[in-house]
Amino acid sequence: MKKYNIGIIGYGGFGKFLHNAWSRLDNVHITAISDPMTDKLQGLGSIKTFTDWRDLIRDPDITLVAIVTEPASHELIATACMEAGKHVLIEKPLAITLSDAEKIIQVRDQTNTVAAIDFIMRFNPLMQTIRHFSQQGLFGRLRRVDVENYAQDEQLPPEHWFWNPDRSGGILIEHAVHFIDLVHYLAPANVLAVNGLKHSRNPQQEDQIMANVLYEGGLIATHYHSFARPGFFETTTIKLAYDLADIELQGWIPLLADVKAIVNSQNKQTLLSNPFFEYAGSVPIGQANDESRPAGWGGTGNLSQSGRQFIYSGGIRYEVDEVVTGVLQLSRPKQDVYTSCVQASLLDVLKKINDPSHPLAAGLETGITSLVVAVRATESARSIV
Repeated sequence: MKKYNIGIIGYGGFGKFLHNAWSRLDNVHITAISDPMTDKLQGLGSIKTFTDWRDLIRDPDITLVAIVTEPASHELIATACMEAGKHVLIEKPLAITLSDAEKIIQVRDQTNTVAAIDFIMRFNPLMQTIRHFSQQGLFGRLRRVDVENYAQDEQLPPEHWFWNPDRSGGILIEHAVHFIDLVHYLAPANVLAVNGLKHSRNPQQEDQIMANVLYEGGLIATHYHSFARPGFFETTTIKLAYDLADIELQGWIPLLADVKAIVNSQNKQTLLSNPFFEYAGSVPIGQANDESRPAGWGGTGNLSQSGRQFIYSGGIRYEVDEVVTGVLQLSRPKQDVYTSCVQASLLDVLKKINDPSHPLAAGLETGITSLVVAVRATESARSIV
C-alpha cells in the first residue's frame, strides 16, 4: 500500500486533532509539523518540526500539506505550498476575502495540484443520508433552513485573533461557512439575495451575527451565530423544512435528527429501509392532527380519482397516505464520528491525487461559493450603523 507523507502547518487544538485522527490511517504518515510556538512542538518524537512553515514546504518528501492556521494566512500559505509542488487541504474558510480565494484557485490551476477545503460535514453519514433523500425528492423540495448556533466565548479573550476581522474575517466567514456550505450540499441553487444583521458588545468584539439567504427556487436559509453565552448553553440546531417533512438536527456534528414526514407507500418504504432510521410510529393522513383546521371544520376532502388522499405544498400536489415519525441516528460516539469525518476528508483528497478523474467532495469551488454568501452577509450587517 502506498503511503502518503503529510505535513501539518498550524498545531493548535485542531491541528493536534488532525494529527491524532490521521495517524490511525494505514496509508498516511505524518512526517512534519510547523508552528511558531516552540512549546507546541515538544514531544513529537521522530516527526520533523519547524517554527517557520516555509521550511516545512521545502521538504521534498512531503506530498500534501494541511493548512490549519489563522484564516487571513490561508492565501499566502496555500499558494506557496502549491507553487512548491505540494497538494493542500485547507481548513475553512478558504480565505477571508474573495480576491484571496480566487488567487488560491488560480494557483491551483497553474500548478496542477490537488486542493480541497476541509468541509467535514459533507462526510457525516447523517448529512449524506439527508442529501441522498433530497436528491431522490423523497420529501419534496427543501423550502427553509434555519441554523441557530450558540457558542461560548470563555476561551476567547478580547485579544484573541478570532475577534479581529483582519485575521478571522468575522464569525460568518470564520465559522458559519460550514453551515452555509451544508445548505449548498443539501440543495445546490443559485444565490439571489443576501442580507445580514449583527451586534457588537464593544468596538472590538462582534459577538452576534445572522445571515438571510434567498436561493433560486425559493429556498430561504437563515444562519444565526452567537459567541456570547456560557458553555452550559452551547448548542447548535439545524431545522430543515421540506414540502413533506420537518427534520431537526442537533449539534454541529449531528448524531441525531428528528423526522416527521408525510409519506405514501413508496417513499415510506425508502425511509423505513434506511439503516439509520428508527421508526417511532405513523398515523393515517385522514386521522393526523392538522392545526390549520380547528375542530368542526371537517377533513381536507382531498381525494384523487383513485381514492387516495393528496395534499398541496408550495403549489405542488402530492399523493400521500400517512404521517410517519422517527429519528435518523448514528450509534457511534460524537468523537468517533468527528474523527471519521476528518479521516474521510483527507482520504478523499488522497484518492484525487492517485486518480485525477475522481471528483472531490469539497473542492475549492465549494469554499468560494460559501465564502461569497458569508462576505455579502457580513458586509450587509456592517453597513447598518
